[in-house]
Amino acid sequence: SLPAFLIALTALSAFLRTRKLNGGFWIDEGLSVGIAHHHWSSIPGLLKQDGSPPGYYLLLGLWIRLFGDGERATHTLSLVFGLACIPLAFAAGRAIFDRSTGLVCATLAAFDPFLTYYAQETRMYEIEAFLSIVVAYAYVQGILRGRTPWAVALAPAIAAMIYVHNWALFVCV
Repeated sequence: SLPAFLIALTALSAFLRTRKLNGGFWIDEGLSVGIAHHHWSSIPGLLKQDGSPPGYYLLLGLWIRLFGDGERATHTLSLVFGLACIPLAFAAGRAIFDRSTGLVCATLAAFDPFLTYYAQETRMYEIEAFLSIVVAYAYVQGILRGRTPWAVALAPAIAAMIYVHNWALFVCV
């Protein structure tokens, strides 16, 4: 019944998060799409003065090439990461505490107003939330529980989060 609950929770969250998927771009989203249209090799250079992280724009550029650059298409990238936070939050909550905590974490991730709002925007916030949970889970499993594959996965998860979230920190690493 646990997989059925997580699937139902994710489906309900998807319903809530797709109500404004066709909403028009606001200025930052339009800039994101514009930057993502550039060749991948030029994106980091475009963002140097801005200080924005290139990882998201590189991923968005690939997404645009596969699915198009309309509002619905680009908002769906954020939606995918937002919905993936739900089962991942369950796994992290369960790993840190117990099954009940995992269910609470999944429910909070499904109905969090910020995750719901940003799942309908072409910005990097959903992938940041997703990677943050991945880092927390990998830390618990790899460092606290001593599971070597997760300890090894922790470094690239942190690097991905930094590359998506903070370009200045990535340059320092």
